[in-house]
Amino acid sequence: MKKTKIYLIVPLIVLGIFYGYYWNFSSQYEAKQALVLQAEKERRLEKLKAEALAREAAIKDAIDAQKVRKAERLAREEKDRQQKEARENARLEEEKADKDSQALQRQAERLEKDVAQAKEEIAKIETEQKRSTEELAFLKDYTAAAVANQAKLSDVMSKIAAADAAAAKNAALAAAAALAKH
Repeated sequence: MKKTKIYLIVPLIVLGIFYGYYWNFSSQYEAKQALVLQAEKERRLEKLKAEALAREAAIKDAIDAQKVRKAERLAREEKDRQQKEARENARLEEEKADKDSQALQRQAERLEKDVAQAKEEIAKIETEQKRSTEELAFLKDYTAAAVANQAKLSDVMSKIAAADAAAAKNAALAAAAALAKH
């Protein structure tokens, strides 16, 4: 029986040692598990706090970035609006300059036509003045010739009148002499 007792005693001793370890483990296990759970809770809580802080920082950064983007967008829109206004003003100025240029070109053409007409009128007036000057010179010469001719005719008329008077006087003398002869 000795061997059978060993079979009974060794397992009982091992069971006793196992029970000692188990009881030691079991009494400390719940406390260790509670500590592990407490540590896990604290770790999660710290993690959640860190995430919350990170989230708040990210939200703050996002809000700041959004403000920066909004300011940049407003600046870009203002710049685009100013550029658009500048382009529109330039286009309007170009159209105005084009209209002014066309108006000045039409005015220049009209003035050139007026100058050409004025030159033609001046040429006609100069021709007419030249003709009038020639006619005046002719009339002066003609008047002088007519005056000279009139003077000659007056002289001839007075000679004819004197000759007629002398002939009448001779005829009267001849008639008186013929009367006296008879």
